[in-house]
Amino acid sequence: MLRFSKKSDYGLIALKHIASQGEDNVVNAREISEKYNLPPDLLAKILQSLSKSGIIKSQFGSGGGYRMAKKPSEVTLKEIVQSIDGPVHLVGCSREDTDCSIEPQCTIKQMLLNVEQKLEAFFSTITLKDI
Repeated sequence: MLRFSKKSDYGLIALKHIASQGEDNVVNAREISEKYNLPPDLLAKILQSLSKSGIIKSQFGSGGGYRMAKKPSEVTLKEIVQSIDGPVHLVGCSREDTDCSIEPQCTIKQMLLNVEQKLEAFFSTITLKDI
């Protein structure tokens, strides 16, 4: 079955925490790590990815941390997962850069591509506010 990676799980937990603090409040990564027992180094990488994608903003220096760059109602599950893990693929052959030895005879590729598109569309309807 389709599963989110641990990184996406941790990212969702961190984002929910940051969003719950209000849009102007800065949250320290250590606070999130300790509260939810998340590995600090991995959490730092996840927060960096979310910051690069414009979902959160980082603030450096004393009293630094992270805050939301967008309203929770404007951040989709698709955007979160893709910023952490990249595009979701059910099967390897759905990626354009993959050669498949049975592709000419494959009878399920198109169906799986349709499922991927529907999942992507569904993930686009779920926002951080909904989670």
